[in-house]
Amino acid sequence: MFSRLALFLLLLNSAKADVTLVGNGKPAAVIVTPDKPTRVVSYAAEELARHVEKACGVKMQIVTESEVKAGPRIVLGPCRESGIASAKLAPEAFRLRVTDEEVFIASDDSGGDPLESNTRAGTLWGVYEWLERDLGVRWLWPGELGTFVPKKKTIIAKTTDETIAPRFFRRHIRPGLGFESEHPALGFTKEAAKQYSDEQTVFLRRHRMGRSESISYGHAFTDWWQKDGKAHPEWFQLLDGGKRGPKKKGGRFSMCVSNPDLAREVVMRWSAKRPPDATSPAFINAVENDIPGLCTCENCRALDGPAPADYLTFYPPDSKVAGTRFVSDRYAHFWLNVQRQAPAGATVIGYAYFNYFSAPTSGIRLNENILVGFCPSAGWFPRSEAEHAWMKQQWTGWCETGARLFMRTNHLLDGYCMPFIFAHQFADEFHHAVKHGMVATDYDSLTGHWATQGPNLYVAARLHTRPEASAEELLAEYYAAFGPASAQVKNYFDRWEAYTTDSHEKISQAMQATQTSRWRNWAKAAHLLYPPECFLAGEKQLAEAAQAARGDEEAAARVKFLQLGLQHAKLCAQVSAKLTLAGSTATKDEIKQVLEEMLAFRRAHERSFISNFNHLAWVEDLSWKLSEETKQTPDLYP
Repeated sequence: MFSRLALFLLLLNSAKADVTLVGNGKPAAVIVTPDKPTRVVSYAAEELARHVEKACGVKMQIVTESEVKAGPRIVLGPCRESGIASAKLAPEAFRLRVTDEEVFIASDDSGGDPLESNTRAGTLWGVYEWLERDLGVRWLWPGELGTFVPKKKTIIAKTTDETIAPRFFRRHIRPGLGFESEHPALGFTKEAAKQYSDEQTVFLRRHRMGRSESISYGHAFTDWWQKDGKAHPEWFQLLDGGKRGPKKKGGRFSMCVSNPDLAREVVMRWSAKRPPDATSPAFINAVENDIPGLCTCENCRALDGPAPADYLTFYPPDSKVAGTRFVSDRYAHFWLNVQRQAPAGATVIGYAYFNYFSAPTSGIRLNENILVGFCPSAGWFPRSEAEHAWMKQQWTGWCETGARLFMRTNHLLDGYCMPFIFAHQFADEFHHAVKHGMVATDYDSLTGHWATQGPNLYVAARLHTRPEASAEELLAEYYAAFGPASAQVKNYFDRWEAYTTDSHEKISQAMQATQTSRWRNWAKAAHLLYPPECFLAGEKQLAEAAQAARGDEEAAARVKFLQLGLQHAKLCAQVSAKLTLAGSTATKDEIKQVLEEMLAFRRAHERSFISNFNHLAWVEDLSWKLSEETKQTPDLYP
């Protein structure tokens, strides 16, 4: 037990260790950088000053260490006085130390663009960590409106001394900026697309998207038949008729993964491309082509384990996996064979995909030098309880082989721009993966429908820095940014999440009936899943939120953002009913009216960031019967 005097002294010393940066609306500290700062450190200083100014209206001065005078300061990067051996820190790790009158944030940053995902930016991560902790900053969506900074007159850095590294060596949500359409009038104008891209890039870095190790992969053998089919047909799938290679000219093909020469060739080609003086971690791409494993040769079949009883239970009857042989074990053997022939320390990358997605059943043991991307061909949200449990079971099964795993799902591509909410199931799957060996992420893709799917996207981004936080904790952060309307906004999204969850069977049936893809042409069936009457309750809830937010300009603007998103979704569903390739009886005049109304709305609100309109144009191009007019650029469309 402490005596009263000892306790008083302990509290007094602790209080002195905190650093006042802004006191009663006046600057009390400066931001210090090295005399020759890296681009990362310079940008970190600007971000720190920008957010402090947004919090209290005070712009902190940025000076170099040669210019600084005595007094409170935030020291960024490897300044002489910090005493932090940043070069000894792990890649992307940072030291955050707050002592009397000084805050130190330093890391071993690389020299590249701070917004480039390959740039090590630990000092920037440290600034963001501090902004979240001591200022309560939250980044809800790209842009100024999506940046929530609580107002303060006094800003204090609380005493601490920690070294923090990212939980995952790669943190990646593909930005979804490359979608192109033959009907560009549906998308962004050129200037709006650039602004959206720039703001989203900043948003992703604020959520610490990046990597500690350089890694690349993809379908590894796409051009092998063209180059090697004649000389080495034995490397390729054997079909039932005794033929090797694609079923038809130019078609996709899988490999004969039991062939030991194929494994040796993979390693030889990788070695030939690797610089002789390379010191970075070695990753060998052994990801099968974008097709189920189809080889029927005796050697491949001999490696296959028994098919689980529930192997095909959760795949729709029109899935590419339906009717295929269970081949997970042959691929596990293939990766292990490649790894054994590679230099010590090299890591082999493969996908758990198609008919080799389910966990192996033969008892094969892999190791940490095999990295498996978890890439289900089904399992779209929302899931039934049984399907959700099954998906997590497959992750656990792969983890138990001894391999390292990374999340490589396509599930964020789902939902078009509708209020399609699955934040709780997404978070539960993420938590399960964290508990069972997840080392990296690569989600495909960020479609950017911020005003209708904000809870999904915020939770997906935030989990990368707070992987143990519950969905409720993270959603509470999101809703708090709506101030006096937070309860109404929570009720609004809770209702849409219930609507989405309750529509599980309806979604599957509609997609199958209209031959609609969950990721490619969702707009074909949007009107079936979101008829006009389903929007009425949401509109009423947002009107109540707008009423609650009156008097709080920022909160009211955020509620208006959600209203615009819902209005846009409703317009898109109306157009879907008229233009759908699944069958429409609308007249030309009806089509013209709804389409022009939707396009006028997009032109008026394309700088609001409610949605990534280029992604919508890509989906709609594949979903609707469109006119020649929409092939014009957005700038020219009347």
